[in-house]
Amino acid sequence: MTIGTLSSDNSAAVYYAQELGIFKKYGIDAQISALASGPVTAAAVTGGALDIGVANVATIAVARTRGVQLKFLFPASIAGAGTLTDQIAVAKDSPVVNAADLNGKTIGVNGLRDLQQLCAMSWVDKHGGDSKTLHFIEVPIPQMGTALSLHRIDAGMPVEPFVTAQKDLIRSLGSVLDGVGPRYMVIGYLATDTWLATHPDVAARFVRAMREASQWGNTHRAESAAMIERIMHVDPTVGATMNRATYGTDLDPALMQPVLDAALKYGILDRPVPITDLIWRAPK
Repeated sequence: MTIGTLSSDNSAAVYYAQELGIFKKYGIDAQISALASGPVTAAAVTGGALDIGVANVATIAVARTRGVQLKFLFPASIAGAGTLTDQIAVAKDSPVVNAADLNGKTIGVNGLRDLQQLCAMSWVDKHGGDSKTLHFIEVPIPQMGTALSLHRIDAGMPVEPFVTAQKDLIRSLGSVLDGVGPRYMVIGYLATDTWLATHPDVAARFVRAMREASQWGNTHRAESAAMIERIMHVDPTVGATMNRATYGTDLDPALMQPVLDAALKYGILDRPVPITDLIWRAPK
């Protein structure tokens, strides 16, 4: 099985499954690659370069409106009150101190018209700015801190472990995830309808393996942080202090709706998409 993930704590559970032998336990030989963004990963899955990838609900909903048949089979991470894995940040010496100061500014996101852009727009509006004035460019997550410190962008969306790894370069304005809603699925694992239809047993075993890996990640913070430090090549001191993701253990449709609602509000989706079109369940 080929799996595409992101360079973030939010989607790190797939590495736990590999490192702990959980995939092997369920008869899965996994090859894992880190890609730049959800849209890039979804495109790789659609094109057959990957069997399973990671993306957010808005990306997959937009894909389905364009005839691209993708579905989620398992959640990666869940945002809730106090989640600080994804932040909206500026350079240490930036004059920006609040959302209104971002009006007219350039924001770095890991993918255009993806969840990061949606979060930034909703966060700015929620906190007193005007999202209609924002300009967005793509910047890979690991490079956000450098782009900010060199003033190539006015604000960016660093994600753990890079929020903590780049703390000497950036200043956080807050959790960018709180703009969309109080609790929702940040990203999830997806595959094409065709792959799911032809590999239902493999997909079901993947779900079981990821549930075990996610439960382990939620309860073994020190050990999982050490894996993230090594795999994502960040300083060994980062894991002890970084903000941690909460990994999902069941695909809950209610946790997908806030993203769909926000995507419609901000024009990323041009029409409603039923949640049932976005979810795969293992045959009984």
